[in-house]
Amino acid sequence: MRSTLVRILAVLGLGAALVLAPGAALAADPPSLGGGHVHDGSEVLSPAEEEDANARLGQLAADGDLELWVVYVDEFTNPSDAREWAGAAADANGLGSDQYLLAIATEARQLAIVGPVEGSLSDAKLGSVEEAVGAALGGGDDDWAGAAGVAAEELESQAAPDYTGWWVAGIAVVIAIIVIVWLAVSRAAKKRRIEREAREKLEAEVDDVSSRASGLLVEMDDSLRTAEQEMGFAVAQFGRDAVSEYSTALTRAREALNRSFTIQQQLDDAAPETLEQKRGMYGEIVQLLETADAELDDKAEGFEELRAIEKDAPAVIERLTAERAAAADGPERITAEIARLRETYASPAIDTVEDNADETASRLEFADLRLVEAREHLDAGDSGEAAVDLHEAEQALGQANELVAAVTGLQKTFAEAEKDAREMIADLENDIRQAQALEDPEGRLARAITATRSHIDTARTNLSGGERTPVIMFEALDQANEQMDSALATARAEEEKRRRTQAQLHQTLRRAAGELHSAETLVNTRRGAVGQSARSYIAQAGQAIGEANALQSSDPAAALAAAKRGLSLAQQATRSARSDVNMYSSGGYGGRSGGSGVGGQILGGIVGGLIGGAISGGSRRGSGWGGSSRGSFGGGFRGGRSFGGGRSFGGGRSFGGGSRGGGGGRRF
Repeated sequence: MRSTLVRILAVLGLGAALVLAPGAALAADPPSLGGGHVHDGSEVLSPAEEEDANARLGQLAADGDLELWVVYVDEFTNPSDAREWAGAAADANGLGSDQYLLAIATEARQLAIVGPVEGSLSDAKLGSVEEAVGAALGGGDDDWAGAAGVAAEELESQAAPDYTGWWVAGIAVVIAIIVIVWLAVSRAAKKRRIEREAREKLEAEVDDVSSRASGLLVEMDDSLRTAEQEMGFAVAQFGRDAVSEYSTALTRAREALNRSFTIQQQLDDAAPETLEQKRGMYGEIVQLLETADAELDDKAEGFEELRAIEKDAPAVIERLTAERAAAADGPERITAEIARLRETYASPAIDTVEDNADETASRLEFADLRLVEAREHLDAGDSGEAAVDLHEAEQALGQANELVAAVTGLQKTFAEAEKDAREMIADLENDIRQAQALEDPEGRLARAITATRSHIDTARTNLSGGERTPVIMFEALDQANEQMDSALATARAEEEKRRRTQAQLHQTLRRAAGELHSAETLVNTRRGAVGQSARSYIAQAGQAIGEANALQSSDPAAALAAAKRGLSLAQQATRSARSDVNMYSSGGYGGRSGGSGVGGQILGGIVGGLIGGAISGGSRRGSGWGGSSRGSFGGGFRGGRSFGGGRSFGGGRSFGGGSRGGGGGRRF
């Protein structure tokens, strides 16, 4: 295998030496141009053909601002690159603005066209001229005279102004104007529609609230007229004090009605109001009258109670006397219950009812006095006064019963609080067990557990002693439960976040490692074509992935960021490597894609260094050697265009001291 490789390299070295050997017999230096536009140094044109070519190129110069010279030689030398040779010839003959030179090597079958960098034709357009001439000369026809005509026609075509862009731009502007106008009209129409709908809605609201206000004005005026008449009878029947609250409500209602009438007059006068103002003013009328009506209804209830009592005063006296007897032991019951509760509880709730016994006795005494007065008023035929007395006695007995119930109900309250507190303790202990099973990197759960255990210990001690405060204990435990629930919720959210981060981290690391492996494989098997950028990305990706692996236990979030960075770098490495390989393949090995045989070994970097040295003296200019210049290997020129596949390289460069641009040169 080694001897075979050596023989292949020897053959390649010999071929390269022949191709690149300087000073071939038919080589030519850039010539001095004569008076015509054609220089046939290769003698491929007949006198008639040369005359026709000169005429055509002369017509090109006469028709416009462009001039073209066509030079035929056997081979290019001094320099040997097609484009450099053409540029040197143009410089030697002092070609200026919009003066172009087409050089054709008839034996080497190369061509290039050059022109001034500041000329009207870009390198891309000059490249199109080269393609047209190359196509005319390709296929073995060797129509040397026709090449000049093709070059002139293509040069004229490329120089002709292209109005397509202007038409497209003009149409785009017209369309844009139409769209803008349509959008403006649509927005204006939409705005008008929204405003119309809003106004219609507002008008409907004003109609509704004005109708409501008008109805309330009439209803309240009628109600107050009737109530004020009845008020006089009520004062005479029950006394002014008995109906004072209802009287106050009537006064406020009358004030509200008068204010409402004033607002209505403002709405009815000649000065116009906006719809918004009308809605606000009618709304104020409605609010004033509805508030006054609700207050009247509330105070009227007591008024009606008095009337009911008056109608059946004897029966009410008997009922209240029985209720007074049933409530007689209230003070003693309160005193005994408080003493019993203090044996077990030290709750502040007991302190708040300490004087309930005295207050109950006071209410019973007041009820006795009012019952005596009610009998006296009833015997005197004054049923109105008797009704007021009985109403007050009934209220006093009701308060006495409430005072007793406030004490006798404490036992149930305390028992329920104790039960709730013990259930809360069990719930908190369950929370503690759940918290202990969760990760706690910041110690938040540990602090919550310590505080909760302190509350539990305090509550258990309190609830088993002789001075219990179950309500206070339950409230403290409930607060601790809220804090523990919050800590658990935060910890669970953080744990779920960590779980999702870990899952995403593992997925990203797998993808990054796979992408990095693909990039490394591409470089390993195509190293002859892959340049520095892809290799740099691979190194950075490996570092980032290593950082992610190191951090995944201690800091998953930082590890995920590193893994994502590694994945991105690995993807960039793959893209960069593929771009290099594609560039190499398009340049070709002797005009072919270097995918197999010796070309494949060059692409793989197996023999690239040796072959590069044999051919280019170690400069590695050809495609796939990782250099900045990507030309054709074995094609006889560098930085130019490989003509067989119609692919172009090195376009846009300037030769001849930076004064010339061109199509890049090509083979045909």
